[in-house]
Amino acid sequence: MNITPIIQAIHQRDAQRVAALLDKNTAALDDLLDDDLVYVHSTGVADTKASYLEGLVTGVWDYHKLSIRDQRQVVHPGTVLVFCRMAIEITVRGTFKSFESNTLLVWIQRPSGWRLAAVQSSSIAAA
Repeated sequence: MNITPIIQAIHQRDAQRVAALLDKNTAALDDLLDDDLVYVHSTGVADTKASYLEGLVTGVWDYHKLSIRDQRQVVHPGTVLVFCRMAIEITVRGTFKSFESNTLLVWIQRPSGWRLAAVQSSSIAAA
């Protein structure tokens, strides 16, 4: 299996996801996020697709910057695991936060294309 086109597709979809978060474009996110999404934040709080999108619409989360580095992809048929480090600047319920987290993104292939099915984020302790 040639995984290069798969990894390129995942990079493109994730770049679209980051842009949609920063632009507060929930219509684009609706297309990128799987209906069965489970998003576990670095605080341990878990959201579904519906509750995550609602939090974006109501201003629970206001993303200012989000960058991803140190990516490592593990490709299986129909599934791509992306291990990475995310740096985030965000306002959460009116409080500005800036932090990094180790994150696992799980992308699955649906008939409509690649969709983000799970996010597991863990905070990185300050040195």
